[in-house]
Amino acid sequence: MRKLSNTVIPFQLGDNQVRGSIVRLGTTVSNIIKRHNYPNSIESLLADTLTITACIGSRMKHEGIFTIQAKGDGNVNTLFSDITNDGFLRGYVGFKGELLKNEIDLISLMGSGHIAFTLDQGDFSKRYQGIVPLEGENISNSAEHYFNNSEQLKTIFSCFNYYGLNSNKNSVDQLFPAGLIMLQKMPNKNDYLDKEDNEEVWSNSLNFLSTLKKEEFLSTSLSSEDILLRLFNEVGVTIYDKIEIKDQCRCSQEKVQSALEKLSQNDLQNLSNEDGNIIVVCEFCKVERDFSK
Repeated sequence: MRKLSNTVIPFQLGDNQVRGSIVRLGTTVSNIIKRHNYPNSIESLLADTLTITACIGSRMKHEGIFTIQAKGDGNVNTLFSDITNDGFLRGYVGFKGELLKNEIDLISLMGSGHIAFTLDQGDFSKRYQGIVPLEGENISNSAEHYFNNSEQLKTIFSCFNYYGLNSNKNSVDQLFPAGLIMLQKMPNKNDYLDKEDNEEVWSNSLNFLSTLKKEEFLSTSLSSEDILLRLFNEVGVTIYDKIEIKDQCRCSQEKVQSALEKLSQNDLQNLSNEDGNIIVVCEFCKVERDFSK
């Protein structure tokens, strides 16, 4: 059994007619999710969101943060995930009430709403944000809609995770918790022959990707490189260096203290418990901090 890695691997197909990434996250995703004790449907939603965040955010060329944030009017009202240029990934889900067993797809969980994709690289570039409506059965459909419409790039996300699978612990231990393969069709070059060739590589790549089974992708018996070569060898695949993704929150005692110092005395009093202390729990890592008088 292979060690569970936590990586994004960029690749290209053909003569750069298609670019893509394969994401397979082990302990990074499982550690983030197990802190929260979410229902299975929410675990699956967050797992896919974390892998999409890692996939898109790993392309940052400068210091910064990439964020996916969704708001809806359903029982799941908040979905948040972000990643730094150093590969520090985190996320959480906000929900209310009890979820029904048939609430498993995106719309039944979140209802009507929107999802924002935000790239903030500070002084290196202007902050960019694209907003699209929540739509489709899963979060990947909204991400595809963002790229297809806002970025004008045909994009496919094939997401896989083991949350909700009817597997015993021993079999789950031999699987990656979550991952994905993303494909993007690059713009056509000038002449007709190039356009025709691009369309053929894109079509073939989609057909090859459609043959991939969840169990095969999540299995630790195959490396990410093995999967790419098995799927796309016929069109030609160039594989680039791995990017490591880590489970690491950015909260700290100092940051919380600084935020509290900006509040009025009335606000601080409202936050205090009966002993006069303020208990702050991080939404992401669930670390509890006690700010005594």
